Amino acid sequence: MPPRPKLTQPLWCKQFSDQLVYHSHFQRDINGFISFRSFDLEKDLDMIHNWNNLDYARTFWQMRGSVGLLRSCYQCILQNPFAHSFIGLLNQEPVCQFDIYQVSADELANHVQFEPADCGFHLIMAPLDNPVHGLTISIIQHFLWYYFSADQTGAMFAEPDAANGKSIALLEKSGFTRIKTIEMSYKTAHVYQLTKQSFLCRE
Repeated sequence: MPPRPKLTQPLWCKQFSDQLVYHSHFQRDINGFISFRSFDLEKDLDMIHNWNNLDYARTFWQMRGSVGLLRSCYQCILQNPFAHSFIGLLNQEPVCQFDIYQVSADELANHVQFEPADCGFHLIMAPLDNPVHGLTISIIQHFLWYYFSADQTGAMFAEPDAANGKSIALLEKSGFTRIKTIEMSYKTAHVYQLTKQSFLCRE
């Protein structure tokens, strides 16, 4: 990994430019540069709408629907001081989206013990014509590295659908620990947690 960037504010703060690329790093095993930028409502909406309405995303990613519905949803996220959305890039091409949220402002807060700076995330990968072996785990690791670089960030949570075996396997491979199973308003979820200390010990 390159030297850790000196971020002083959590990643859900709205100081980010839609055009600025954060944390670009060459990953040798996938032969490409992984980087992140903020979600751009006008530039990215149609692309994200397409991803969310493909068969593989419909079951577990709770964002399917019309373009208008998705626009309203992301307008709320962009205005929300406790959430932010990022686009992940491979060699400058969009390959995924991360939504990050502060646990204290989410339904998850009713089910877990948390600190004020703790966050959770959702990830959707793009339907690549030529899949890159190991890309998803590399994307997760680089985003976590970027997330934990902020001085004020706490633990990272994830709450995959209990039936989503692929996501669960990726979380466990990334170092997350399963802490409980909960009933949320829209799914039965396994809750996973990764602390900053645990992540840094794996680097």
